[in-house]
Amino acid sequence: TALQSLALQNNEFILKQAEYFAERITRETDATPQAATNRAFQLVFGRSPRPDESVAATGIINDQSLFTLCRMLLNANEFVYVD
Repeated sequence: TALQSLALQNNEFILKQAEYFAERITRETDATPQAATNRAFQLVFGRSPRPDESVAATGIINDQSLFTLCRMLLNANEFVYVD
């Protein structure tokens, strides 16, 4: 539901996990947006980003921050729900 999505996105635990996640990615990569995007997708989804996802994710890092991307990935349906 919409309320669940808002609660998950603004939850203090999720915000802290996104912060830890961004720190880990920074430690494990050369910190370029492309390298950070690739590592984040590998850790969260177990796969490389598709070309359109890569463009969008690097844009988010450039325009906002790696933390923002990490927060978004942790709230993605692909991460939250198991098919």
